[in-house]
Order: sequence, then structure tokens, then C-alpha cells
Amino acid sequence: MVLLYMKQEYVSSHEKILVKNERGKDIYLISGEWGRVGDKLSLYSIDGTLLVEVKQTVLSLFPKFDIYIQGKKAGSITKHRNLRNVYFKVTPLDWMVTGDFYNHDYTVRCKGQLIMQMTKAYTSFGDYYTLLIPEAQNAPICLCLALIVDNLTLTRLPDTARKRVIRAIQPIYSIRKALI
Repeated sequence: MVLLYMKQEYVSSHEKILVKNERGKDIYLISGEWGRVGDKLSLYSIDGTLLVEVKQTVLSLFPKFDIYIQGKKAGSITKHRNLRNVYFKVTPLDWMVTGDFYNHDYTVRCKGQLIMQMTKAYTSFGDYYTLLIPEAQNAPICLCLALIVDNLTLTRLPDTARKRVIRAIQPIYSIRKALI
């Protein structure tokens, strides 16, 4: 069983991300850009060995990302929506990502078996994403999957919430302008 931590501040700002184990030791480095077609995300072991690359191939409401391990395509990550929820699929691994994305609590399962569980941990050192991965060999793909899910769901407010935030901020700017 592997327990990994990523600092939310770095994930949200698309900076290089150091992934730590439960003892605070740096295990992985993630770099790259994501959010546009052709962008890629690269995951390295701490010794500099490239482990996984993820490239965005479709930009839409339901984007697609291809996963490459040692230069060979190993699968794809796609976003889906049913009548109630958003979910993600990783093919051909047959992984399904479901849960409460807006509250940072979701799981990845394959035919009922737990592949990864991600939650948010609030600490005095900052907010971290906690990834519990039962099988260590799944950790590199799980880390990339967590970043993609974060980018596509967690960092975006629903339209109605975004409009409320903008309306609440506008009067503050009007008062500041009047004072200047």
C-alpha cells in the first residue's frame, strides 16, 4: 500500500509538483502543461527517470488524454457525464473514477476493486491531496489521473456559483474606485 501527498497550491497553479510519501520524502516530480490540445504532462521518478507521459488529444466538454509509458500508448483518460454526475474512464485498464469531485473525495475502481482513493488533507503546512494506492505499480498513472481530474473538475466553479462570486465582488471594486 502506498500513501502519497501532493500540495494543492502547486497542483492548482500548474507548477512543477513534488510528490511525497508518508515520511515526507520526495518520490516523484511532475512537470508540464495541461489544458490545451497537444499539451503534455510528464511524471518522473525522483532520480530523473521518465515514467509516464500524458498528452491531451481532444479539447471539448469531454476531453481525452492519451497515456504513454516508455513511449508506447498504454491507454486513454476520458471525461463522461450521465444524468446526475460527471465521471472519468481509463481505457483499456477498465478503471472508473467516481465520487464527490468538488469536495476532493473520489475513488478509482476496476470491477469493484479499489485502485486509488483521493481525499483532501488540511494541515498547518497547507492543503494536500492524499492518494491511497493499494498497489504501488499503479501509482504513476494514478498521480497523472489525479492531476487531470483536478484540472477538469475541482478548479472550476459551477456557472451559477461563479456568477454569485462575481456579483459579490463587483460592489467592492465600485467602492474602491470611488475612494481613489
